[in-house]
Amino acid sequence: MFPAEGESEPKRRFAGFTGAWEQRELGEVADIVRGASPRPIQDPKWFDDKSDVGWLRISDVTEQEGRIRYLEQRISKAGQEKTRVLTEPHLLLSIAATVGKPVVNYVKTGVHDGFLIFQNPKFDREFMFQWLEMFRPQWQQYGQPGSQVNLNSNLVKDQEVMLPDGEEQKKIGDFFANLDTLITLHQRKLEKLQNLKKAYLNEMYV
Repeated sequence: MFPAEGESEPKRRFAGFTGAWEQRELGEVADIVRGASPRPIQDPKWFDDKSDVGWLRISDVTEQEGRIRYLEQRISKAGQEKTRVLTEPHLLLSIAATVGKPVVNYVKTGVHDGFLIFQNPKFDREFMFQWLEMFRPQWQQYGQPGSQVNLNSNLVKDQEVMLPDGEEQKKIGDFFANLDTLITLHQRKLEKLQNLKKAYLNEMYV
């Protein structure tokens, strides 16, 4: 549902959409800025359990599979002055550790310098989240064999992307978001069944 390399249209489309997709650079469709971290990060003065602003870390991304709905660690007033605080949903991209992982943050948070923030986007957020997830393996082209990829804001800004009009972006984004919701629901059911099986086995054989 995304155009192949060298193509201007995808092979599969929703009914009613026929126009060619437009090639743009990511830096043309959003203001891409890097998060910021207070230093030294181990200093307890940067954190406060009573703060209403969370602190987004790389570990939160892997635990919540890229959709951030809660954060255990909270950043203090002093810490907030040393980072970038988001108060509404934003699209982010991890550029450290789990490199190239797109993130949708839904909570009030300070953003670690291991992320890029897509501000003032001119695209459907869910569509771009799915495109970045699809494109994620391609970031490896910027790394040396056997070494960790080093992404920076300029590399991301210069990356070309094919975009349909806003209505088609929303249609595609909603379609994949619904699939992600179904996958999550089935994963939770599977985990419950696995735990139930384990409990029964323990009762029968122990």
